[in-house]
Amino acid sequence: MKIEDRKLFLKYALPCASTFVTRGTLTQEHLNDLIRTVSDDNLPNENVEEMFKVANAMCKIIAMRMNKSSIDSEVIRQYFLLEHSKVVDDRYELMRDFNPIDCKTYAGIVTKTENGHAIVKTSRGEREYKTLFAKNAREKDMVVVHFDFIVELITEDTFKKMQTAELEYGKRN
Repeated sequence: MKIEDRKLFLKYALPCASTFVTRGTLTQEHLNDLIRTVSDDNLPNENVEEMFKVANAMCKIIAMRMNKSSIDSEVIRQYFLLEHSKVVDDRYELMRDFNPIDCKTYAGIVTKTENGHAIVKTSRGEREYKTLFAKNAREKDMVVVHFDFIVELITEDTFKKMQTAELEYGKRN
């Protein structure tokens, strides 16, 4: 993965790492350090991506399906924005040690920003999210949220694709 792709992967994956803290395989202090590093637009010295075995495996499968030789931003977004919800539900059936609703990604619109946080309206309603990974988020921006983080700003086209995928997935389950 290229540097920018690794940063994007970690912005999407690190919110899930709270599950590793609960399981005892990662300390909260180490997680906080990783989040701080990525929010400062840097990469950790270690290959943290390997910790996210399921996300890595899914991204490799998607890359192969897209005839790509490596995981790039398109693959990462395909997984986290459009296919992650099903994987979350499948993993929850096996593990049952995390909140599957919080673990999914949602498209939303920022309604207010203040002091490193933003209120975002998603299909789940309005909630407060950290802006550490999207410090430039402003009112009326379309964003992706994951756990209690805004991961990144998105286009209107991506926003619509996520909403459609969420509706379609909801109809199947």
